[in-house]
Amino acid sequence: MEGLRERKKRETRDAIAAAALALFLERGFDAVTVVDVAVAANVSEKTVFNYFATKEDLVFANAEEKLFERAEAIRLRSPGTPLSRVFLADTLRFLDAIEAGEVDRAMTVPRLVRASPALRGRLMLAWELEAATLTAAVTDDEDDLIAAAAVRSLVWANRVVFRAAMRRLIGGEDPADVARDLRAEAERVYAQLDLGLAGYGA
Repeated sequence: MEGLRERKKRETRDAIAAAALALFLERGFDAVTVVDVAVAANVSEKTVFNYFATKEDLVFANAEEKLFERAEAIRLRSPGTPLSRVFLADTLRFLDAIEAGEVDRAMTVPRLVRASPALRGRLMLAWELEAATLTAAVTDDEDDLIAAAAVRSLVWANRVVFRAAMRRLIGGEDPADVARDLRAEAERVYAQLDLGLAGYGA
């Protein structure tokens, strides 16, 4: 169970991230300094860096936790479950959130990234870390090129659905329509990959 010290650290981290996100949305990522974030969060600049190594990390504050959860879902999947089912479930959860009205939250980071070259570069690094982490959840053999290729294919399947959703939502389409259409598309995408992967990872 989370102790008092751990809870206070988590609350401080969350408060810093929330203050940073509000400033980034108001002024743009590149126009905000770490000092600005510290002032808004009522902490010192050193405290910000104690929790976030770089300014870019403030945008992707929960990425590490989410990546760990995705890796665990792969490791703990039931015997006989193809790897694609884990990725499909993750994609469908995203579409459920869109349909439930969580559009603004889903679009926050993409909007910031689109407007900042620094964040686009950071995202490229995050994508490579994601692929490496999820591949490691599949196999202990770092030279297993089949696992690396399979995971990257599935990661990009998830990503293309996400991008399609963002494009349509930015275009003003109804979230329920977007979610409905892309659920069917996601099922087709992963089914097509299954034909090539032949149940890989089951």
